Amino acid sequence: MSKPALTEADLTIIAEGTPALDPFPTRPWDRERLWAAVLDAHLKAKTRADRDAFQRALGAIQVLDVLDRLYVRRDE
Repeated sequence: MSKPALTEADLTIIAEGTPALDPFPTRPWDRERLWAAVLDAHLKAKTRADRDAFQRALGAIQVLDVLDRLYVRRDE
């Protein structure tokens, strides 16, 4: 039995539907660009609200990374 598979397009749809990632680049799916934007937000965070937004985005991107690692089929 094969495991369920997602595509990078699926990850884009998931990321676009995640409110914590609204301020970040999610289309097209580019893991490195998204991580860079989230980490940049952390460096620029000045208020508690900024830090809270970073924490929510960090959690969301970590979930996307797990989905990417476990469920995106890559024909190798």
